[in-house]
Amino acid sequence: MPRNRMIFHAAVAVLGAGAIFSCSGTGEDTRGGAFGGSPGSGGGSGGSNLDASASGGASGSGGLIGSGGGGGGFINPNGDEDGDGISDGDEGKLAPGGPPDTDGDGTPDFQDTDSDGDGILDADEQLGGDDFDGDGIWNFRDTDSDGDGIPDGADGNTDVDGDQWPNFLDEDSDQDGISDMIEGAVDTDGDGTLDFLDEDSDADGLTDLEEGPDDWDADGIINSKDTFNDGPPPAISLTQISTTFNNPIGIDFHEPTNTVVMSVNYSNGAPLNFERIENDGTHQPFSTYSGLTNEVKIATARAGNRGGFIAGDMFVGNGIDGQIVRVTDDGNTIINPWVDLPGGGNGLMRGSLFVDTTGVFNGDLIVVTTVGQVWRVDVNGTPTMLAAIGVHLEGAVVVPDAPVRYGPIAGKIIAGAEEQTQLHAFGANGSHEVYSVGVAVEDIDLIFPNENYFGVNYGTSKLLGADAAQFRPMVGDILLNQESVAAGTSGLFRLQWDGTQLVAQPVPLAADSAPAGQWEHQTFAGAGILEVPPPPPPMMEPPPPPPPR
Repeated sequence: MPRNRMIFHAAVAVLGAGAIFSCSGTGEDTRGGAFGGSPGSGGGSGGSNLDASASGGASGSGGLIGSGGGGGGFINPNGDEDGDGISDGDEGKLAPGGPPDTDGDGTPDFQDTDSDGDGILDADEQLGGDDFDGDGIWNFRDTDSDGDGIPDGADGNTDVDGDQWPNFLDEDSDQDGISDMIEGAVDTDGDGTLDFLDEDSDADGLTDLEEGPDDWDADGIINSKDTFNDGPPPAISLTQISTTFNNPIGIDFHEPTNTVVMSVNYSNGAPLNFERIENDGTHQPFSTYSGLTNEVKIATARAGNRGGFIAGDMFVGNGIDGQIVRVTDDGNTIINPWVDLPGGGNGLMRGSLFVDTTGVFNGDLIVVTTVGQVWRVDVNGTPTMLAAIGVHLEGAVVVPDAPVRYGPIAGKIIAGAEEQTQLHAFGANGSHEVYSVGVAVEDIDLIFPNENYFGVNYGTSKLLGADAAQFRPMVGDILLNQESVAAGTSGLFRLQWDGTQLVAQPVPLAADSAPAGQWEHQTFAGAGILEVPPPPPPMMEPPPPPPPR
């Protein structure tokens, strides 16, 4: 039997012969009504059901509790003086030592709409049940109702992740897969948002959802709070994909089909220039485009592009000065040319193309050419020149705007200059810096979490792959490759900002690895091909059902 009902029935038992709602009596020994009866002769009035101070007369009996001879009125334990949905009995109105005042504000709990003074109304705190975290303290008196180590006042009564659980009852308030207990009420990146509500707690350009609560570089700091991948790069074991190719060059992730698209049949482009590679290794034509004779570098758009590009749309040069071709996501439409850069002498697109994934350049297509021009092109095909440096550029990415991880290249386009073994950085405002990193850069990629690596080995006309798990200690870093590869080495380099300078560290080749040969383009992708299976989806606990309303 609920606690408040036990109190009520006990009180009724005391009544004895009195009427339930009212009765009257005469004479000194006659009882009054249960909720305040008419007085007998010489008897006073009993109190009302909530008035403990009303008193009867000298000898007549009044109400149930308030009786003659100075007794008070009846106290109803089922009442709710503060209207919070919690009975006065449960809030301690009849407690032997007097009604409790949990927050010490001078108002007893049964009259206090916020008994524990945490800024959240008692009525709201009971939505998750009486004792959400099972610590023996009712929510309305518990300053940490969900037991996550974060005070309810800091949690707040909003629902940041929209899962219908208010933060103070939500064990993962921002639904990033990391519990609030782990994230804590700290502000790692000093941006004014506590980690348990922060999409990117360490401001390193990777969301907490992407990084998770693991410690991939084994430095004792969980990924979501770690801005630097410590230690040397891990040794990588490359696997030679058994499906065959005819002179492949370019590669990128085709997200709509969860496959990769490649440029093949160099240098005559016959019978077709582009193929998609299915998970089982079969080849599917991607468009009817043919006849391209140059090294064909490609770029595809990913989902959520800020500029409005459709995921899977592909961009490529056509071998004519300054011209860019757009192939729609299904390969059915070829717009040739889609863009013809203004002026002359712009160079060819065999430098590189990249669709901005960071939003720094509003999701635009980035183009670097064989004569060192750097352009951004919006979804409408409007080009804007950012720089012209007169150097053949190869490979390009936009670096996330996270200075804590990337230092001076954060938020900039970086491109390689193979012949000069240099790295060039270009800002949206046209700024330009040069870095000597000791790598003859052929291609550049961001190391995405939970994506497999695929690289074109032109020397053997093979595709090499490595599963996502091997790259976990380097997630968020930048991967460079170079065309010429010394025997026994990978030809891959991890680029990092160490706090004082950019450093390109060789990625060791594992003893059981296939040889690297001669690199062309590379990519990270959620796809799998034969010997390299698709990466497993991130493990996310489903949110609990919403609280009762």
